[in-house]
Amino acid sequence: MNGKTIKVINLALQGGGSHGAFTWGVLERFLDDERIEFEGISGTSSGAINAATLAYGLATGGREGAKAALRKLWERVANEFSDIFSGPFYMSMLNLFNDAEHPALDAYLSLTKTFSPYHLNPMDMNPLRDLVAESIDFKYLQKDCPVKLFIAATHVRTGKLKIFENQELSIDALMASACLPSIHRAVEIDGESYWDGGFAGNPPVFPLIFNCKHKDIVIVLIHPLEITEMPVTADEIQQRTSDLSFNTAFLREMRAIAFSKKMIDKDWMPSGKLEGRMNEINIHIIQDQALSSQYNSRSRYNTLPSFIKLFHREGYAAADVWLEENFGRLGKKSSVDLAAMFC
Repeated sequence: MNGKTIKVINLALQGGGSHGAFTWGVLERFLDDERIEFEGISGTSSGAINAATLAYGLATGGREGAKAALRKLWERVANEFSDIFSGPFYMSMLNLFNDAEHPALDAYLSLTKTFSPYHLNPMDMNPLRDLVAESIDFKYLQKDCPVKLFIAATHVRTGKLKIFENQELSIDALMASACLPSIHRAVEIDGESYWDGGFAGNPPVFPLIFNCKHKDIVIVLIHPLEITEMPVTADEIQQRTSDLSFNTAFLREMRAIAFSKKMIDKDWMPSGKLEGRMNEINIHIIQDQALSSQYNSRSRYNTLPSFIKLFHREGYAAADVWLEENFGRLGKKSSVDLAAMFC
């Protein structure tokens, strides 16, 4: 560590089901670089689970503990969840050119268009809940956690963004952040109901601006912001509308940030503490630009080990390239043109 330049960053982790393995790869690459440390992490859905697992690992075993916790979580997801839609029928129907195709899963998702989870899943079974509860001891996140956590959920009654911070974190908070209303019942916390945080903030960025002191926010995206071809088939249209529904809140938030920084740069806004903080923030983005565009929205439920490993490798490689190109910008300036990207 002696003589190394340490850069402290904040992370904003987007949700997207099993595509969150891309984020796992990004986090593992950062953990392998001892020049990188973390202050705050915001997350939604699988991004929230990644954030909490990373923080738990850091609290109990440092960098190696964090890598081990993330790997254990995702290997359990791949090994245990893939059994749900496996078997001879599944394997015989598997499209060899796109292992995101799940005939049994497709049949179940078709039912969710007609029946609510209150009818399809009357016992409210959620194997992810059990897995996460066994993977994280929340007392380590609530007290003496080395990073600040901001976990996003959507308040069903008002549609407002709810941020759960360290002292509020529980298995219910994480499950609320990852609660897709067509699949699972709303999660009740203190008498209020919550759905997936992606509807209100995917991922939320403002908590990192106003509740952390370091300048750099690295946003890890797994829903493509742009597409190259117009969607024309039913699957393509469904894919794009799904991406848009989970990007809208994020795009609106980033446009507000970009607009505010532009106004401050032009001295069109009064200079105060909040304006000063906004002006010093540096935004960086790591995107899954290749893999997500190759698979339809159903693939976010695909937990085959080969699929998880594919996204993990892609995330690790993307973070490796990003660090090579942008480490020197940390603490100095943004590595993306916010106005061009979001305004």
